[in-house]
Amino acid sequence: MLRSAIASVAVATVLALTAAPAFAGPAENAFLQKLTASWTGRGHLSGAESGPVACRIVFTGGGQSIKYQGRCSIPDVAAQAFNGAIIYNDQTKRYESRSMGGTAIGVRHGNSLVFTTKTDSAAGRSYSTMSISPTSLVVDFSIIDQSGDKTTSRITFSK
Repeated sequence: MLRSAIASVAVATVLALTAAPAFAGPAENAFLQKLTASWTGRGHLSGAESGPVACRIVFTGGGQSIKYQGRCSIPDVAAQAFNGAIIYNDQTKRYESRSMGGTAIGVRHGNSLVFTTKTDSAAGRSYSTMSISPTSLVVDFSIIDQSGDKTTSRITFSK
């Protein structure tokens, strides 16, 4: 059960990202388009659970958002697929990652967007941070199960 929760957290993290029209300005749209790429990532679970993590994600541009599709695999757990979009919401003046799992708020730091989430579920509490720029993509996450055992991972991606 913890391994499937970890897979779900990894997928949600790797992108708590389906976009509605946002009407962002040219600068925000140009920045988002710089993030389009195909990425392959690897990491390792450590702590209560251990083992390799492998992910693939593709960000495609178009208009006022970038859409993504991806898949993460952890041995002994079914592969988890995910999709969504990142937009700049001009009404709220913020970047948002939208998916069926909800919306995560992004903060721009220079040439990077950083999304941080905290989720409580029956499996426990999870924390995640995704940082994406035109040249790097990194996802850090941890899950603390109901008994207090912690599992963490860093997934580093390359083009």
